[in-house]
This record gives sequence, C-alpha cells and structure tokens, in this order.
Amino acid sequence: MTELIDQPAGQFVGRVYTTESSDQMGTFYPAWQDFEAAGYFDQLDGLCDQPNRTYLVVFSPYGNFQYWIGSLTPVGVKAPKGLEVVPLPAGTVGKAQGPVNGILNQLPVQTTVNKGFEMLEKAGFTIPEHIGQTDNPYFLESYPVVDGKVNQVRYLLYINKNQMEGYDEFD
Repeated sequence: MTELIDQPAGQFVGRVYTTESSDQMGTFYPAWQDFEAAGYFDQLDGLCDQPNRTYLVVFSPYGNFQYWIGSLTPVGVKAPKGLEVVPLPAGTVGKAQGPVNGILNQLPVQTTVNKGFEMLEKAGFTIPEHIGQTDNPYFLESYPVVDGKVNQVRYLLYINKNQMEGYDEFD
C-alpha cells in the first residue's frame, strides 16, 4: 500500500442531495443543472483560491449516502445564502488524479465513485471495506477550473489505516 497522505483540515461549501434527487439513471445531473442555474458556482468561484466543481459523498453505515455539490474553499469562508459549510477534518487520505474532457456529472454516481476508487487503487491505496463505518466517511471528486475549462479530475478519499475493516451485519 502506498503511504497515506496527511491532509490538513479543509472546507467544502455546497448543497446536499439524497438519492431521491437522482434521476432514473442514478445521475445527479439535474441537481448539477439546478445548482449552476441558481448561480451558486459563480458565487463560489469568487471565494476560492482555485475555482473548482466538486462533489462530496458522505457514506452512511446503513448503505445510504449524501451527495453534495459545491466547491472546496479556504477554511473560514462563509457559505452564500442557500448553501452550507461542511468542515473536512485533518486526517490521512489517498489521492489520485487524471485527465478529463469535462465534468463527469452525467454518469451514474456509482460509476464515478467506482472510477475514483479504481484510480486510487491504481495509485496504490487500499479502499476500506466499509467506508460508512469509518470516522471520516468522505469521498471527493474535484475538477479544477482553469481559464474557464476543466481538463483534470482529482480524487480524495479519507483512509484511516486502523479502520480498514468494518463489520457486516451478516458476519
């Protein structure tokens, strides 16, 4: 396993969505369109050191998850009206990145998360068996915006080497 990376505390600002917000294909594309139409990214871009389009998945121990759309911002930035701050704790993480031709928000969330996990594993990180049972059940897929364009995706998963296994109710 590749050595885990020490990640300082961070902050995400966005809006939460649940599986009920996804479409019949399992995408959150309509939510992304609504978020963009509400002007939230325009507001967030002015608050970020590096404008970005990011989604955050918060896994639950019960198989559910929260899907957040927003941006990574400096710690201490106040959320614009209609959005919330999600503090991201300091911890150990796995990181990977790769080239893209745009934001992959029209794919089912399960597909994009699995692609992120695959990239993290190729980078040498082991994925916890039950992410929802870890202290920090966070996965982020982030797209830096440079000169109005997106050509890279970055994956970040909180990984605690002491929490690689969990319990399965069928064990």
